[in-house]
Amino acid sequence: MTADTLPVGPGLLAAIVVRTAIVLVVLVIGLRVLGKRRIGELNLFDLLLVLLIANAVQNAMTKSNQHLAVALVSAATLMLLGWIFAKAMTRWPGMERRLLGTPTVIVRDGQMLKQNMKHEGVTEDELMSAVRDQGLANVSDVQLAVMELDGFLSVVPKQHDEEG
Repeated sequence: MTADTLPVGPGLLAAIVVRTAIVLVVLVIGLRVLGKRRIGELNLFDLLLVLLIANAVQNAMTKSNQHLAVALVSAATLMLLGWIFAKAMTRWPGMERRLLGTPTVIVRDGQMLKQNMKHEGVTEDELMSAVRDQGLANVSDVQLAVMELDGFLSVVPKQHDEEG
């Protein structure tokens, strides 16, 4: 009988609790060592890294101790590669542009750039939501709107002269 076919009982459940706790502690320590990037700042590479780590540790939490060792080595490898890529992209900014792309201007001087919006998959409703989030009523009040690498729409209002 393998761990996969054991009946669910208190011993198996306790083992799952212990393995899950080990995975959590190792991932928290590993991700803490890698840096302090906030969730809202995840770029495409960060998102893929998180998804791959989740996949790598999935079976470790519910299967045998052998799965735990394999998952921890796999997760540690992914975190190390993530750290190496982050350092490389900091050292060579051109590498980040080639791998992750560049921000895209969506509005310039109050004018929607429809081709850029289409390319980025931004609808007028999404744009207007971001504009309203800045307390603006119209796109004509926007100096610049940019689709950032993390998918966030940054909106810069036009500066109005107070004198006139």
